[in-house]
Amino acid sequence: MSSTSDGTMALLYKLPAHLATRLALQPVDYSCIFIPMRPTHRIRAHSRPRSRPSLGTGLAAVSATLLAVAIVALSGAQAHPPPTSGLLPTPSGDSTIVVDTFTYPDRIGRFPTTWEGRSGWRQTVAAPQEIYYYIEQQEDEFFLRAETQGTAVNFGRSVDVNLRIYNRFRWRWRVHQLPREGDETVEQLNDSAAAIRIVFHGGFIPKTLKYVWSSTLPVGTEAESPTNSRTKVIVVRSGPNHLGEWMWEDVNAYDDYKRLFGGEPRKVQAVAVITDSDNTGSPVRGDYDDITFWISPPDTSETDAGNDPLEKRHEP
Repeated sequence: MSSTSDGTMALLYKLPAHLATRLALQPVDYSCIFIPMRPTHRIRAHSRPRSRPSLGTGLAAVSATLLAVAIVALSGAQAHPPPTSGLLPTPSGDSTIVVDTFTYPDRIGRFPTTWEGRSGWRQTVAAPQEIYYYIEQQEDEFFLRAETQGTAVNFGRSVDVNLRIYNRFRWRWRVHQLPREGDETVEQLNDSAAAIRIVFHGGFIPKTLKYVWSSTLPVGTEAESPTNSRTKVIVVRSGPNHLGEWMWEDVNAYDDYKRLFGGEPRKVQAVAVITDSDNTGSPVRGDYDDITFWISPPDTSETDAGNDPLEKRHEP
């Protein structure tokens, strides 16, 4: 377990020796396991009080709630709005939880301390020199860049999000170089230039939704990770089209969870990204920015595929 400068503590699950021996017969994609441990500061929605307060404490609670909501909505900065001419709506600030906009002008060329890297099959804390994620700036925009060849480091941060309320998940990314013949359904080719995960509470190995920009798999592909049945892979973008361009993605993560896992999701405990090429050994490079959970407007029809930006984006 480690503590970052803002008090965030995280632990990537480390198996006891006797369990590691047993699980060695059934390989697991440990790069997807990111389990936060009681962080003192994390992005979260305000929770309901357990008892009825008095009038005085009630007023104080209301003030605290409003302050908490403001902090959650902004999370230090507003996410960049999507292009107004596109298909994506711009949600109001009070219906969003901004995970990160990577606006860290004092961390140019270094990784943000609110995030943590893990590597190896035991997912031990990555040494600073092993972490290939860093803050980059172009003109007035800041973002997270990942660039590597032949390695894999998982990079994530703690959150506390109720997906049943904040049901949609949005981010933008940009891929410069894809792993050669990368295929997220084949263990020996399981590399991605860009992938982003939603990690849920519960279980020895937590359930995870993994959204990828794949080298070869067609958009709309849904599959289990070849080494971990509790990680569901969803291809939202594929191939070399739009390389070097910022692309917005917007998914109904709540619907994705129910369709792929069944039942109701537990709270989201972490968001992680991974750009890796430890299987293909080829150079890869990708950028990430504006990672946000948001609430669908009450009048949004999720049953009408014609109104779903993701469905339209899935067209080849």
